[in-house]
Amino acid sequence: MLLAWLEHHRRKVVAMALLLVPLVMFATSAGATPGHEVGAPARYAAVPMGWVQTQISAMLGVTGFFGGAGSGELREENERLRQEVDRLREENTRLIGVLQENGRLRELVGFREQHPEYELIPARVIARDTSPFFRVLKVQITTDVELKPRMPVVSAQGVVGQVHQVFEGYADVVIVSDPRSRIDVVSQRNRAQGVVEGLGHERDYQGRISYLSERDEVVVGDVMVTSGMGGIFPRELVVGTVSEVQASQRGLFQEAVVEPSVDFSRLEEVFVIAGAE
Repeated sequence: MLLAWLEHHRRKVVAMALLLVPLVMFATSAGATPGHEVGAPARYAAVPMGWVQTQISAMLGVTGFFGGAGSGELREENERLRQEVDRLREENTRLIGVLQENGRLRELVGFREQHPEYELIPARVIARDTSPFFRVLKVQITTDVELKPRMPVVSAQGVVGQVHQVFEGYADVVIVSDPRSRIDVVSQRNRAQGVVEGLGHERDYQGRISYLSERDEVVVGDVMVTSGMGGIFPRELVVGTVSEVQASQRGLFQEAVVEPSVDFSRLEEVFVIAGAE
């Protein structure tokens, strides 16, 4: 019963003991001066008081009360909380990824709905080859439709490029900024015609619009879309935006730098246009 009572009132008992023991020691040593022998009462009281302090400390855990009381429980609780935080962070990362993927898929669905005349084959980007001279995407085909070289590849943002080589379930796609790419375009604003050629820059995806007549007023900010000429790309697909205009060295034409509408560094899903109605 006594032990149970002491355990229940541990903090109170410890506090009282820590107050009473010094008071008793002070009272028994009252009147003693430095350098003189302590009186008999103090000597007689010191031994039992020391024993009492030792027993109380051992029984009630005075050391743990001040410095380490519940340290084991605290460590366990901290570890549990750390694991919970790690789990929540992992779930949050997965949730962000799911939300981003849903956003991209909604854009693709919207593109499909806007162009019911196209036979669109979905594909997933699985690799990028960005050497100083070539810009190629490797895509995985998710259907059994047979692909052929030169088929146009698009995303919800605009033109991606053309199928270059076809493998079983995979294809290499030459994108707009590849030097081998040629796409006939017109300005949405005034229908000025030109050809977008990839520049193959190592650090960006820019292209050049060649064969622009000097009489055509192409300005920075003009949106360039496919003209439909050449029989590869359907009409009115966005290719990019003019970011710079300069006179051509050949004299009869002007040239412009175009920034592709597609963010190739973040591209994950595309459509291959297998045909148009």
